[in-house]
Order: sequence, then C-alpha cells, then structure tokens
Amino acid sequence: MTSVRRTARVLAGAVLIVVVPALAGCGTLQSPALGAPVGSSASPGGATPYGEEGEGDTNPRYAENHAFQSAADLSAADRTRGEAEVRKVEQGLAGIAEGRRTTEPQVFKALRALGYGDGTITTRTFGTHRTAFTLTLDRICVDGTLDGMVNGLVEADVHGVYIEGTGCVRPEGGH
Repeated sequence: MTSVRRTARVLAGAVLIVVVPALAGCGTLQSPALGAPVGSSASPGGATPYGEEGEGDTNPRYAENHAFQSAADLSAADRTRGEAEVRKVEQGLAGIAEGRRTTEPQVFKALRALGYGDGTITTRTFGTHRTAFTLTLDRICVDGTLDGMVNGLVEADVHGVYIEGTGCVRPEGGH
C-alpha cells in the first residue's frame, strides 16, 4: 500500500505542477499599465498579421497595391452622359440576355444596333453564360455584363478612363 500512496502523491503533485501554472494564465483581469488582459497573448491595439492596425486579416496596403487600377474622375456633365448611356445599354441588351446564353457576336451586334461604332466596343466571355463588354466613349467608359442564366441580368456602370493609360481597358499587373 505504501507504493500506491506514494504513486498517488507523485501523480497529484505532477498534476498540480502542470495545471496550476496553466490556469494562472487564464482570466480576464486587466492590467492598468498595459490596458490588456493579464495573461493574454493578444497584441495591444488589435494589430493584424501585417503589423499594422486593421480589421481582421485585411491587407492595409490593398489600396496602394491597386492604385494602378484607379480611374479618372468624371465631370458632372460626363457622369450624367455616362449614366444615360448605362440606361440605354441596359434597356437595349435586356431582350437578348433573357433566358439564354449570349455570345460575343450577339452582344457586339446589339451594341452596334444601339448606335455604337466598331472601335468603341470590346467584348469578352466569362464562363458559359456570361458576356462582358466595354464601351469607350472619349473620357467615358461603360463596363457591363449580360448573364442569360440569371433572368437575363444586364448590369452596367460608368467610370472615367484608367489613369495608368490603358483607356477604358482595366490594367492588369500590380504595383
């Protein structure tokens, strides 16, 4: 019996040696000097993995890294004209997009029928049912998509030319 009692005491002591320090680190006591919970491993001020203030894992340099994709501001008159072009395109393309897959030639032909010249229209395809287009109208750019699988969804928006010098074509790359 003596060895059983000794083993029990050794095990109880070992458990205390491991558990007590572990529990001592738990808790939510505030340190007045640091303003952080005592025993907390959280960095003060909510620092991100990037070493700067921010929400979660967002990259604080996102805007800086994507500045090359910035578009020029439109004047009030250009914005008004651009928004009118957006309405014209959305209404004009709604009929060809509804309930079916559209192709680049169909979209190109429909945009020509709306009065846009060959040199102003760029089209591309995404997947099996989405066609995108860009209209270059001097300083005004109209980008849009048609999605035949989503009840003929036609979306378009207006922006100025890209500052990087690519006109209405979104620049690729970085920095």
